[in-house]
Formats: sequence, structure tokens, C-alpha cells
Amino acid sequence: MRVHRTVVGVAVVLGLTGWAAAQPADPDLPVGIEADVTDILTLGVGDKAPPLVIAEWVKGEPIKAFEPGRVYVIEFWATWCGPCIAGIPHLAAVQKRFKDDADIISITREDPNNSLETVRAFVAARDKEMAYRVAFDEMSYTWQAYMDAAGQDGIPTAFIIDKQGRLSWIGHPAVDEFEETIEAIVRDEFNLEAAQRKRAEAAELAGRIAKMKTELHEAWENGDHERAFSLADEIVESDPQAYSQWAWWKFESLMLGIDKPERATEYVRSLMTGVYAQDADILMRFAYGIADSLGIEDPDLDLALELAERAVTLTFGQDFQKLVGLSMVRMARQDYDEAIAVMERAVAMAPDEGTKSYLKNELEFFKMEQEMAEDE
Repeated sequence: MRVHRTVVGVAVVLGLTGWAAAQPADPDLPVGIEADVTDILTLGVGDKAPPLVIAEWVKGEPIKAFEPGRVYVIEFWATWCGPCIAGIPHLAAVQKRFKDDADIISITREDPNNSLETVRAFVAARDKEMAYRVAFDEMSYTWQAYMDAAGQDGIPTAFIIDKQGRLSWIGHPAVDEFEETIEAIVRDEFNLEAAQRKRAEAAELAGRIAKMKTELHEAWENGDHERAFSLADEIVESDPQAYSQWAWWKFESLMLGIDKPERATEYVRSLMTGVYAQDADILMRFAYGIADSLGIEDPDLDLALELAERAVTLTFGQDFQKLVGLSMVRMARQDYDEAIAVMERAVAMAPDEGTKSYLKNELEFFKMEQEMAEDE
């Protein structure tokens, strides 16, 4: 039986890097435990926004200081971050909408896969798409002043600064509240005190979650797997979207940690009909993880197909990323004709030439795999 290759690039196209595709440093510990940030937070809503320390303004005129009366959005991203790339058109649209009142500054920093040269090339290739300022952090100073100080460890993350230079909102730029907050500030309708209360409630929840993570870690190390699974359920139930990685951890741990594949399958089916029944993104993440990232000898590809098809149905077949995911699952099942047909649809819907070119290469690989299988 021919086994489909691990499609690393597909994880980026699907926006899955850092989630199901990620593996823990220690396979005996829960995913995400070793990556937890400090509980000591020094930056929050209502605080004065820290100054920017920039090594190079890759695109757009430098902003040396926050001008009173103007709104600023600081977004942290990376060239390897799928959700960041997927969000580029949205950021450009927001910048265009509020061009007279606000500036978006997209900041990235150096890491082994995100050098200054890589960022320059990435931005140059998307010059028209990235219609906002792009900057490269100076030795992670700005990252530390914002991301670390606010306890943020995932990208993309956006910080909105009001007309008085105060932080007014912190979160994912894809959610509706992001643009709604900018609009409210521009119109002088934003309630900072209410935002501070909301942020305080979120911080309180984060504190409870941090304690549960610690307890979960200890339970797992002590061999009390059922207690660890129960705590994972509590974490997920507290905010299913924000803590979906713990649902994945439970599935992965049932499958690989204690070798209970039937129970793992039952758990995922309960999520598919329960808390994530209408969440196409998370369903596709599970489909991708099952079919391509676990590395198990006999993955449940029927379940992966169910998840992928449900995700495509929820998006009415109009989301190219979901189509890519479905084609990958079909390929893993060696459903060559179906995989090729779905990938062709994804290519036709690709939002830019770079993505289209990548998907065309994948399509050619699919066809080559089919020919090789037929020759065997």
C-alpha cells in the first residue's frame, strides 16, 4: 500500500501550524505544558502602550511615536504562520476602511524560520496585498514589551491603541470584536472601563486555567490519566475555541498515550456532534491531524473523512482551505480521483498567485502519485 507523504506545506495553507501539527518536546507530557508563559503579567487594557523598538521598517513610513488623536493597531505575526497569512486580506481591508484615522503596524521578529531576509522577500512578493506597515522587531524588544508582558503566546495577536495612547483591546484580529473596537474608538464611543472589566474577567479565567494545567500536568506525571482527561474537559468547556488544543491533546493522549483508539474515536465523534458541531476550522484541524500528523500506523481515515466533509459542508464548499484539507484526506485514503477533483476546486478558489502556485504543485504531485499507484 502506498502511503501519502506528510504534507508540511498544507499545514501552512490550512492555518494549522502550531496546533495539531505541533508535537510536545516530551512525548510523555501534555501538548502545550512546556510552552506556558509566566503568570506575571505587566501589561493590560487601560495601560499606556509601550514604545515600538524596530530594527527595520520593511514596508511603509516609520512611526516614531504614537500621535495623540490617532488609533494604532499592533499585530504580531510570522511568515510561517498560516492564520497570519490567511488574515492578510482582512488587515488590508481594515486599514483601507480606517485609513484616515488609524494605522496598522504588523510586527514580526527573528526566529530560525523567520529571518529579516525571509520577511523582506515575503513582503515584496505580497506588496499589493499587505497594504499596511510591516516592521521587523529589534532583538524581540517590542515582542517582549507587548506579547510577553500581556501573557500572549500565540499569533496572530493584535493590540489596539486608542487616541490617548492606551491599550484598549488585545486578541485575535480575525474576530468581529477587533474591527468593532477600532470603529468604536474612531467614533469616540469606546468604553474603556467596560473593556477593563472584561479583560479582568478574562485574566481571572486565565488564572484558573493555569492552575488546572498545572494540576493536569501533575496528574499525568503521576499516572492518573483519568483525572488529567477530566481536567482537559474542564479547560475545553471553559472556552471551546480558545482551548481547543486541549481537546486535541485528549484525543492524542487517548490514541497514543494510553493506546485506546476506540475511545479516542468515540471522543472525537462526541466533539463533532457536540461543542464543535458548527466549527469548520476545528473539525478540519482534527481531520488533518488524524490523517497526516499523528504518525500512527493505521489512522482512522474514515473518521478523518467525516470530519473533513463536515467542515466543507459547513462552509458551503466555498472555503479553499477546507477543500485543500479534504483533498489531503482523500489522498491519504488513496481516493486519487476524488482528491484531484477537490484540489482542482481549491486551486480555482486560491486567493493569490503564491497560494495558487503552491496548490498547483501539490496537484501535480497528486497526479504523479496516482500514476505511480496505477503502475504498481
